[in-house]
Amino acid sequence: MFVRDSGIGITKEQLEKLFSKFHQAEAGTSRKYGGTGLGLAISKSIVEMMDGNIWVESEPEKGSTFFFTVELGIPDHADKDADLEETAESDLYENCNFSGKIVLLVDDVDINLEIASAMLEPTGITIDTASSGNEAIEAFLANPGRYDLILMDIQMPGIDGLETTRMIRKFDAPNAATIPVIAMTANVFKEDIDKCLAAGMNGHLGKPINMDEVIEVLSQYLTI
Repeated sequence: MFVRDSGIGITKEQLEKLFSKFHQAEAGTSRKYGGTGLGLAISKSIVEMMDGNIWVESEPEKGSTFFFTVELGIPDHADKDADLEETAESDLYENCNFSGKIVLLVDDVDINLEIASAMLEPTGITIDTASSGNEAIEAFLANPGRYDLILMDIQMPGIDGLETTRMIRKFDAPNAATIPVIAMTANVFKEDIDKCLAAGMNGHLGKPINMDEVIEVLSQYLTI
């Protein structure tokens, strides 16, 4: 399998470190385009666990092509596995009825908003989305009493999640000082969590998002 883009490309020197944790092609990449430098490292780990290999071919200004191979088997009990998966999902949402509750979901990556919204749909919760810190502030100020909780991405271009939270906390508006704000970020070290709490956040969820953890947090802060 391969995935090809027509982006800025990668130099030979950058290619050698591209699959290392917390490394991006250029120092300004995270601020300009988002991301933490973990995606390719995680992809490499997953591919290798499946007895595969992953590599990239690229030239500056000519785009990049990412290749990977994996070994896939055919399960003997596909129907049974599907039943178990369906049962596990049912158990996860069985006692999670958040109907009537409204959450503001903030993330600058559209696909993340779509996935999180789809995963939370079975809980009955209402999701409003914002694609930047500015949009989140505008949505909150437009109707401060509307939201029961905010799920806040941290690394966003412009105003990041930490600054967005600080600004919301300072507003002289109903709910501004008390609304639960939960961080969503791949930065999961203690110092990262401490920064979130110092900015006025109430909790922290690591990325990739684990639905068990999300449900636990929602159950903690949303009175059913």
